[in-house]
Amino acid sequence: NLQNFFWLNLVNRKNEGDIIQKIITVWIYKNNKYKKIVWENSIISKRIISWILNLDIILNHSDEVFKKDFFQSIILQVNHLKKNTKFENDHEIKIEIICAILLSGLVFKEYTTNYDLAIKDLEKFIAQNCDKQGFPINRNPNHLLKYSKYLILIKECINDAHMYVPDFLNEIIDKNLSCLKSITTPTNQLPLFNGATEI
Repeated sequence: NLQNFFWLNLVNRKNEGDIIQKIITVWIYKNNKYKKIVWENSIISKRIISWILNLDIILNHSDEVFKKDFFQSIILQVNHLKKNTKFENDHEIKIEIICAILLSGLVFKEYTTNYDLAIKDLEKFIAQNCDKQGFPINRNPNHLLKYSKYLILIKECINDAHMYVPDFLNEIIDKNLSCLKSITTPTNQLPLFNGATEI
């Protein structure tokens, strides 16, 4: 979990930028070459998402050397995901990968093709994994929740980039949320069936 950098959301955004830059610099130095544990698709996807969503604190008062190394590391990791996404069979990890690639296309102007690629993959993913009502075909409520989370994140990032949100994305989010509302228990939890866990 430390390797996915989701803990960045918990840090003091005013005072800890220098410490985060040092941690990331050391991470890049030690892990920029393939290591199975650190370069697993889900961990890479989460790390890219976390780094991109926390650019404000990561790049605050940073020098050009750090920025160059940091951006190169993101692109290296995104390229790894692009090469390996077709081999990923876990649907939960697949949507994380699509999200990470899409965000890289929104952030880096020279990699807008990543955005186009991810939008196509996302539309295909939805067609293959969700029924007409927006529920995952495998009927797993956990997957419904995770899909909804990443689809909303994608939509909000597209909005923040002042780009057009595809109609299919708005439609599937509305359907997902309707499905979630219809199955949520009175105690605001998901029902425990088809592999769902307590959330």
